[in-house]
Amino acid sequence: MAKEEGGSLIFGRFTKPFDVKDLPDFPGWAAMFGPGLVWAGLSQGSGELIWWPYMVAKYGLFFLGWLLFYASLQYWVNLEIARYTMATGESIFEGFHRVHRLYGWFAFFVALVVYMWVGGYVSGGATALAALTKFPPGWDAAGQTRFWAEVAIFLIWVMFMIGPVAYKIVEYIESLAAIVSFGGMLIVVLFSPAVGKVVGEYFPALIPFSQGFNLLPANFDKADMGIFITLIAYTGAGGIWNLLYSFWVRDKNAGMSAHIGRVTSPITGEPEPIPGVGVAFPDTPENRKRWKQWITWLWVDNLFGVALNTLTIVLTTILTYAVLRPEFLQKGAEALPKGFKLVVVQAEWFGHLWGDAGRAALYLIGFFFLVDAYITALDGVGRIFASNAYTIPGVPEKIEYRKIYYYLITIYTVIGAITVLLQRPGFLIILTGVTNMFIMVIYTWLFLYQNWYMLPKIHPAGKVVRPTWIPFIFTLISAIMFTYAFALYLNVQFLGG
Repeated sequence: MAKEEGGSLIFGRFTKPFDVKDLPDFPGWAAMFGPGLVWAGLSQGSGELIWWPYMVAKYGLFFLGWLLFYASLQYWVNLEIARYTMATGESIFEGFHRVHRLYGWFAFFVALVVYMWVGGYVSGGATALAALTKFPPGWDAAGQTRFWAEVAIFLIWVMFMIGPVAYKIVEYIESLAAIVSFGGMLIVVLFSPAVGKVVGEYFPALIPFSQGFNLLPANFDKADMGIFITLIAYTGAGGIWNLLYSFWVRDKNAGMSAHIGRVTSPITGEPEPIPGVGVAFPDTPENRKRWKQWITWLWVDNLFGVALNTLTIVLTTILTYAVLRPEFLQKGAEALPKGFKLVVVQAEWFGHLWGDAGRAALYLIGFFFLVDAYITALDGVGRIFASNAYTIPGVPEKIEYRKIYYYLITIYTVIGAITVLLQRPGFLIILTGVTNMFIMVIYTWLFLYQNWYMLPKIHPAGKVVRPTWIPFIFTLISAIMFTYAFALYLNVQFLGG
């Protein structure tokens, strides 16, 4: 078994000491704008487009009393993910290996399992294109969905291969998706008479715990437990997806990440050096001042992303309560997003106001809502594999980080193309949601150790990089809530509780 300083690659820790350099100056708010918007764009995916609307259409206002609470939990998780990366230049996965090798490889394994099924996001979005185009003619909805999913998967792979800087591809697409989807729904909400009729009922229901402290309504269908746990995980990015915030902060050159190169295309980009160990700053008055500026930026960037995504859920759920909820009360399950119509019934959000033109617009927005999640996932799997491999002694010296990255996105393109042929998109998305909630429970607890206790011990700046008591307390609350919700899921799903 390979050895390194501090123990084996399985039972030890990643202990290679940081390089030491000064913390770069904060370059300004305009220069650093991006990661929070990317996070919001990714988050505007299945939870916002499918599962929150599903729950509101089926159960009315009950879950809205938990919306702001669930959304706020994501903020504190993101804060600790990015704190480690800004302080060290390492991704959060290298940080997991510094906690313990078993933890690092476990998180790596869970990420690979989650990404085995991300083709479901493409096929979920492809249900919208199938409904819009009815192409290929003569095929059923399932066949048309799979056709468009395969086309999208191939084109996305080509885009990554020829785009000069991988992060820029993700930033542009996620930013466009976030702005267009939010803006389009906001316009409909402002001009819809149907929405105007339910405002008096809807907004009081958003008051935290307005429906009580029970997580589930009395009439809850146990068959929806997978959707329930997915709902909590995806009130934001959720699980492994949250961890990708670390990579975006790093490629944006935030904090010590400015000393780390970016992932660039082997075809059109120039190679940038990515070392196998992070870079930390010493405790000096100048570095303390700069660190406060960087932390302030992180608080604001993170808040922007979480707030924008929460407002998006407000828009999708008020449209659902105004348009789809009455349909469900009349027609039943056919008014719910499901099967090969995950992004079909939502077309009435726009259709009730603008007719077929509105439905077509929603189909396009729905497609990008989910396909942008696949794009981010494909980027993420390459980075996760490369970051974990770079903790193995000798690997950074033998193979470029970017080569590992592009090998993996090619492999997962093939996997995605296969999985969309095997299962309905809804099943695939729920499978990733449950798995993401599981890893979220684990890493939220361990952040309390990793950033509050371990990081100050191994970082040259010591307690300067330690979180204050406020994020510590709210991270603890997040860990307790995620654990309780997942335990409830296990009890109902497997023990019949």
